[in-house]
Amino acid sequence: MSEGKERAQSRLENLKAIEPLISSLRVLSLSTMQMAMNRQGTLDEYARRFTEVAELVRKTVDRKAPTRTSEEPFDFRPTQQHQVLAVIGSSRGIVGQYNKNLTHLAREFLDANQDETICVLAFGQRIHPLLRQAGVTFKARGNLISGSLPDYDVAAKLIREWDNGFEEGNLKKVTILSYRRLDSNTNYRPLLTELLSGKAEHLVDEQEEEKELWPIPIVEGDPELIFEKIESHIAAIQFYRLILDSVAAENLFRYRLLEEAKENTSNLLEELSLEVQANRRKVITQQLQELLAGSGLLAQR
Repeated sequence: MSEGKERAQSRLENLKAIEPLISSLRVLSLSTMQMAMNRQGTLDEYARRFTEVAELVRKTVDRKAPTRTSEEPFDFRPTQQHQVLAVIGSSRGIVGQYNKNLTHLAREFLDANQDETICVLAFGQRIHPLLRQAGVTFKARGNLISGSLPDYDVAAKLIREWDNGFEEGNLKKVTILSYRRLDSNTNYRPLLTELLSGKAEHLVDEQEEEKELWPIPIVEGDPELIFEKIESHIAAIQFYRLILDSVAAENLFRYRLLEEAKENTSNLLEELSLEVQANRRKVITQQLQELLAGSGLLAQR
């Protein structure tokens, strides 16, 4: 009985020490998810305004205007093109199936495109072991998150690298594998998103395009270069939004697991508290019986 009592008491003390930590991590995950969603709303507003300015430039400047040309030596050798698959995994633990789902989809994508030369970039240290187990050859990259939110400079640097690959002709396509929000704030699924340079979407409808602009904006510089910079920036915004989705999804997975752990901990605390109380009553009853037996009172009954 003494051994069972000590074991129950030890478990109870350990759970009491762990419970505040679980609660703190749970609150931190929820707040980080909310911060990512708030930043996403700000980003959407910025993207809307930036796209409006881009549309004004597009209407004002003839995109078919002559651009600067430079003579380059002709190279008869064909350029070998490749694709990029960027997998945005988890940088922290306690996320359950989060990285496993991404790994499974990455393996399916590679199997379906065996004839293509695909360079896999893996972001997030937690997904690296799973990709190795799945037989996926990848290049390990650092985290896309600085603190609790994405690092825009890192995203912009990647966009510039991919833009250079498109311009040089050795990059064919960039696909992002990440969690994306669907129809609600709690519905995230791992999806493939093509992030191609030069295919920025125009968000202004045709009716607005027919309206006369006033005042007419003055645009100076090479039109083609201006459009390249605009489309590169729009692609960076889209990539940054995908990262924010991943941050929110990761913390949602973590919050759910911690919420379940908190409930289980509360139930165990209640059960162990009752068990410890029952053991104490048994010890007190046994001591009373020994005392009564030693005094002869128990025999008189």
